[in-house]
Amino acid sequence: MTDLKSPSEAGTANPVRSQTWAFEKPGRVFALGVLILLVALRIADPRIIAILRSRGFDLEQQLVPRAYQALPVRIVAIDDRSLKQLGQWPWPRTQLARLVDKIAAGHPRVLGVDIIFAEPDRFSPPELAAVPGIPPPLAHQLAALPPSGAILADALRKLPTVLGVGFSYEAAPAPPGPARIALIRQMGPDPRPFLQSYGGLVRSLAQLTAAARGQGALAGQPDPDGILRRMPLFVLGEGNVVPTLALEMLQVASRRPILIVTGAQGVSGAALGGLFMPTDWRSRAWPYFTPSLTERYVSAADLLDGSYDTAQLRNTIVLLGVVGLGLVDQKQTPLGLMPGVEVTAQLIESMLSGNLLRRSAYLDKVEIALLIAAGLITIFALPYEHPRIAGGVVGALVAASLGFEFASFRLWHLLFDGVYPAVGVGVIFAVMLGASLRATEAARRRLSEALQREREAKALLEGELNAARAIQMGLLPQRFIGMPERPEVELYAIIEPARMVGGDLYDFVMLDSRRLSFAIADVSGKGVPAALFMAMSKEVLRAATLSNGEALDRAFAEANRRISAASNDMAGVGADMMFVTVFAGVLDLLSGKLAYVSAGHDAPFLLRPDCTIARLSGRGGPPLGSVDDFCYRVEQRQLAPGDLLLMYTDGVTEAENPQRSFYGEHRLESLLAGAPVTGAEAAVNLVREDVRRFAAGAERADDITLMAVRWLGRANRRPANGR
Repeated sequence: MTDLKSPSEAGTANPVRSQTWAFEKPGRVFALGVLILLVALRIADPRIIAILRSRGFDLEQQLVPRAYQALPVRIVAIDDRSLKQLGQWPWPRTQLARLVDKIAAGHPRVLGVDIIFAEPDRFSPPELAAVPGIPPPLAHQLAALPPSGAILADALRKLPTVLGVGFSYEAAPAPPGPARIALIRQMGPDPRPFLQSYGGLVRSLAQLTAAARGQGALAGQPDPDGILRRMPLFVLGEGNVVPTLALEMLQVASRRPILIVTGAQGVSGAALGGLFMPTDWRSRAWPYFTPSLTERYVSAADLLDGSYDTAQLRNTIVLLGVVGLGLVDQKQTPLGLMPGVEVTAQLIESMLSGNLLRRSAYLDKVEIALLIAAGLITIFALPYEHPRIAGGVVGALVAASLGFEFASFRLWHLLFDGVYPAVGVGVIFAVMLGASLRATEAARRRLSEALQREREAKALLEGELNAARAIQMGLLPQRFIGMPERPEVELYAIIEPARMVGGDLYDFVMLDSRRLSFAIADVSGKGVPAALFMAMSKEVLRAATLSNGEALDRAFAEANRRISAASNDMAGVGADMMFVTVFAGVLDLLSGKLAYVSAGHDAPFLLRPDCTIARLSGRGGPPLGSVDDFCYRVEQRQLAPGDLLLMYTDGVTEAENPQRSFYGEHRLESLLAGAPVTGAEAAVNLVREDVRRFAAGAERADDITLMAVRWLGRANRRPANGR
């Protein structure tokens, strides 16, 4: 009978399921808490995060600094050479007047003076006349001379000049004479609440201020980490909106009014004619820096001695400042230390060329939204059951965030912070991945009992295989031919099986009193089938060799037929077809004549007493059991006394180290080329130890078999009577 549910009951099941499904995966609740914490931290924007963000922007400028353009902006520098030639700073105002006259002769568009003349000139004649101890006649003559400040003021009147204005956080009395603060038009709400405010302004003397066309604030405070990245275009001083030196110079040069544009979020920029200069909400502009270049500078010494053509200053924007070592206010910028006057010059260049960097207030919201979106994707959309795929997606999100930051800088001069969203995604991914791994580990612990049973079964199997290996090794000869029974020859061999029983073999037998037959072979495949096939192949090879002697071609033909039949029988019952590579030889111990055949096996090395080596050449043939009715060719070689033949299986050359690199024939050949021939056992041990050093404990995948036969010559045989 069907269990019917009411519509109300059916309707309440899905919402409960949908509410719990979103948090089924481990770590989601905690990761959401981390995301909320990261968003709150970004909204609070503590100093450390703001500094890290700014350092990212610095890196962009360091990687791709602004390309210098020959803009009409020059710095007349009172540099070290000027101070050396014309005297230490401060200079008399009369000398500065000469310098200003030289600049005026070039007819620049505007001169900006990055110097505040707040005190009278101590070298002015009236000031010198008041010095105690001056003879009265000389004091009278000095008092009659015009003050040097008046001479400098006359020079400033010869060209449009903007004087720098400093700041004081304490209220200052109003200066005597006209203040000449620029009239600034406003678009939007009152900008004063958003501007940096100063209680007072520090101006030059009234006589000089009256001679100038305008005044500009020498503003620009570094960030908390000491790096000057942005400079305000407007500040609030004595209740007035004051433009900075760079902006006031452009206003005087263009003779157009300045417009400050304000919105609900703060200041958005300044306009001057058709030129708009974007700022942040506090009216701070971000210069796009170039490295400090000498092309901007003109030495005051060159102007005063006439070596610089003042015609090059025509229609330029000129800044006058002190850059002499120990006198200049050095500013740490994203591209290193620069004099403050050069920072102002770079700000003017960025404004004129449209290269100001932009950091609008809305970018904070965009960056927070990006963090939230990427965080939610990381929490809810990634397949943590496949860590590599999840990691790849997170890597793509991080790369996209950082790539968009760099692309925004390069394409639009936009200071977009992609680092914080990228770091946030990385933290959330680590939380989720850690929770997923812990859940996986718990599942693995639940399977530990089953795995233990599997280990026990595996141990039982390995014990049986070890017993089989011992039986297999017992089939191989263990007593080697050599002194004192056979002084003409030395023979030594080793076989080191891998973890499983394998298919390598070696064998040797005396065919008669003077002929030694030997062979080394490697069966295809691994494990028990290869071990069984190896045992069969050994007996077939020995029987064929004993029955055919030096006629190795007939011996190999007979062995090939029998091994091929056995391989076909295995294939008939569903097993893989198997074959065996063999190198076999018959050595005449009296003459040193060697007859040999290779069936798909690596050619042995021949080591001579003079430390030269060679490979036994020959056409050879395919492995036994792979091609029916193949006629194998017997090769001949005459050995010299002391010659040593080294044979090996591919377990030597294909041994791997922990970095998955192969030992290789080249290393083996290099090893043997530098080793003197001292005996069969020594040669085998030399190779075995070098392979062990190379493998450095890496798991071996194949058996290693080595055999060495050294013919010592008939002369080494002792006479029967012992004399």
